[in-house]
Amino acid sequence: MSVTILSKDDLPNIEKIQNEFDIFRVIKIDTKGKLNIVEFFNKDGVFRGFGRDTKAAYKKAKKALKKYYK
Repeated sequence: MSVTILSKDDLPNIEKIQNEFDIFRVIKIDTKGKLNIVEFFNKDGVFRGFGRDTKAAYKKAKKALKKYYK
């Protein structure tokens, strides 16, 4: 398992979502299997998304974040 802190250089959409929801950390976790995890950290908690690739995991984490603030 490897853990990477993502920045706006890795994914260009991160900066927009960081400003909108006051996110201070975005982490990508690669497991040994076929599962990737993206986590958004802000003052209200951790929002996780799971997927086969980073893009799918990012979309699901973003969906969880938007659903929480809805």
